[in-house]
Amino acid sequence: MKKINIVIADDNRFFCEALKDSIELDHEFNVKATFFSIKDLINYTNTNVLDLLILDMNFNGVSSLNYIDQIRLNKKNFKIILLTTLNNNLTKREATEKGIDQFVGKDSDLKNFKPIILQTITNNKFDQLKKNSSKIILGNTSFTKRKIEVLRALYKYSNKNEKELSKILYISESSLKSHKRELFEITNTNNTLELIRYGIKNGLILP
Repeated sequence: MKKINIVIADDNRFFCEALKDSIELDHEFNVKATFFSIKDLINYTNTNVLDLLILDMNFNGVSSLNYIDQIRLNKKNFKIILLTTLNNNLTKREATEKGIDQFVGKDSDLKNFKPIILQTITNNKFDQLKKNSSKIILGNTSFTKRKIEVLRALYKYSNKNEKELSKILYISESSLKSHKRELFEITNTNNTLELIRYGIKNGLILP
């Protein structure tokens, strides 16, 4: 039986090695390499053959989703399982749109990885989330796509004033202020800094 060739990439060396040891207990799997940096991972995936990449979403505070196009250069044919501590439908949807095949909480029991791996290898997509959904649900809080855009713009263009930011978003200043007030209210925050921290903590903003 042909073994499934797996690569693991996680900036936590101890977790990476523990997952490797757990996976290799099953003779169906072969962990070809482990990586603790995105740069080394990109160099490897572009020059080697693999069946599956198990990828940590957060590398030293930076989202690995930003590098999927480089990791999977020329649309190389291997599956990707994304590991993360975040678990909301916005993150899942964006992961799916980036070409991620499976989305797994990082607190999952390592013993459960065999069925996850086999399911990912055999299925085309793990969870086809509706891309046309007009709202993002986080716990009991609902965000429109426009509010997510405003939240991310506040982070990305933190050096801009409201007049400049409203032009970037193609909305009026009054509309921008209204969105901010509503964001403060639904997130129970009092200022822009607290709002941005909320966004990063809950996966609404991916650094």
